[in-house]
Amino acid sequence: MQNQSDMELITKRLSLRQPTETDADIISHLLRNGYETKEATLKHIRWINNNAYENRLVFNFFISPKQAKECIGRVYIHSKPELNREFEIGYGISEEHRNNGYATEAAEAIIQFAFEIVGLDVLVAIVKPENIPSRRVIEKLGFTYHSVRSVADENGVDCDFGYSRLYHRDWNMMKQAVDQQKAF
Repeated sequence: MQNQSDMELITKRLSLRQPTETDADIISHLLRNGYETKEATLKHIRWINNNAYENRLVFNFFISPKQAKECIGRVYIHSKPELNREFEIGYGISEEHRNNGYATEAAEAIIQFAFEIVGLDVLVAIVKPENIPSRRVIEKLGFTYHSVRSVADENGVDCDFGYSRLYHRDWNMMKQAVDQQKAF
């Protein structure tokens, strides 16, 4: 597999790539906790690009429309210690770019990457019950709801999340069905 810092995933409308230091302002805006200084944001970007993840498999991609090249969000997969090291998918789109299908398109690309390139067999998603737009994204992508899990949120507070799974075999069947519909 190529070096993570060189990877780029391309979709119909988007480019998913490693963040650069020029993305500092938007990254600070996207990450819920934010950073108090530009140097703190730059330090986080360097941390991402150096793959400093405490021996966890993590792939972080920042999302840009192909024509604009501005960073409008991020999508990632990582092994999550709080979920017995299962591989979680996560995504976020800046507020001014929401409701354009970007989260679904970027998540679809990283799911394909996770199953076909990384070789994962299953992905999980955890979504707060009140986050209806995020729940719709994972439903569109074929994730199946399983249970409620209590996991620390971005502020370290234990919260209940809806826990869903997507298996590689189910993803393949869903993609084949979509391809067959397009053929007609």
